[in-house]
Amino acid sequence: MTATANTTYDVFISHAASDRELATEIAGSFESVGLETFHTGTVQPGSDIGEAIWQALAESRALIAIISPDMQPNAMGMVEIGAATAWNKPVFLLINGPSSTKLPPALNAYPAFPLGRLDEVIRAVRTGFDPLTDSERNVLADVYRGLNTPADQLSQSPRALRELTGAFNKQTNKQFSEERLMWELLRMRKSGKLPRLRNRQ
Repeated sequence: MTATANTTYDVFISHAASDRELATEIAGSFESVGLETFHTGTVQPGSDIGEAIWQALAESRALIAIISPDMQPNAMGMVEIGAATAWNKPVFLLINGPSSTKLPPALNAYPAFPLGRLDEVIRAVRTGFDPLTDSERNVLADVYRGLNTPADQLSQSPRALRELTGAFNKQTNKQFSEERLMWELLRMRKSGKLPRLRNRQ
């Protein structure tokens, strides 16, 4: 499936060029349960693929890395995995080969599954994916407007993001994480539902 410009993503699939067809098949499995996926095959012709990758990685809630025994992750794949880890996103490795496939030492910390256990990975990814209610999104929009710090700056400012999260959780009596609310803000911005902020003096 080719995504439109305002598509928002749940799952980022990292893969080598040789695994593009497999990535499309795996994406179909996630999409069959209602999860929107990003992989390089979803990028529209003429789009800036680098920008598309980073936007999708920032807003996705989990990363799936396809590991083939004859094609270990390249530098870009490792950067994608590292970025997902830095943003506290869950990372799952899907092994496209025998279960005895040896992983690079840098990947040993991540849960690895053979392709035959894809259903388990899908179930794990779906855990905690309940969306915010309309009322909760309205509260988030109000808190964001009051903080008056653009989403791009929030992602670079732990103090401001903590302030937003604390205010949101206090008003809703919930315990959402900073990463989860940042993800929601990015999706709201992409769908045009994030308030425009006043220019700061």
